[in-house]
Amino acid sequence: MASEYNAAQRVLHQVKQNVSDFELGRSNGSDASAVQAAIAQGLETLGQRIAEYRILGRQETNERKRKTMLDRATAMGDEHEQLKRRYEKLRQRRAEQALHASERHELFQRGAGAARAPVGAAVVVDLHDEDAFYRRAEQDLDGYIAQGMASLENLREQRGFLNNAHQRILSAAETLGLSRTVITMINRRTTQDKIILGAGMAVTCASIYFILQFFG
Repeated sequence: MASEYNAAQRVLHQVKQNVSDFELGRSNGSDASAVQAAIAQGLETLGQRIAEYRILGRQETNERKRKTMLDRATAMGDEHEQLKRRYEKLRQRRAEQALHASERHELFQRGAGAARAPVGAAVVVDLHDEDAFYRRAEQDLDGYIAQGMASLENLREQRGFLNNAHQRILSAAETLGLSRTVITMINRRTTQDKIILGAGMAVTCASIYFILQFFG
């Protein structure tokens, strides 16, 4: 078990060294490409070593050794993830620096070419730029006009929607008023029915009482 752990530690140490060299710029040109390839290969190998060591730790029957091996695997896994993130950030930074240097070199080349250009060529370039400017301005105006027409059409549609909504609200208000009237009439009729029922019951009870008194 110790041999697998030591092998993983050696790979981890080598990857750390390669990442540090890449960060400090100790390699250039083809050497930088070789270092990047070594880092990528080292990270992959390290991940495999950690996975194998974790499997061995889970298979260990001794509780104390199993816990120690799993803790070591977790620690190496954390270092592995940190190295991956660090390397990706360094690669992105190098790419941005290379792009910036390329754009700067291209800008200087354009400036030097413009400085060496003859006067006639400069006039032709200016006329061409002026025509291009007017074409862009015309296209922009057409775009603004189209946007304005689209906005006006949207406002018209919204106005139609608002009118329809207003009509629906008025219809709902009329329906609600009618419903209130019907409910009031129902309540009034219900009250009248209760009064009639009560009076009828009272008359019936009185009739039964008098019948029992006179004919009982």
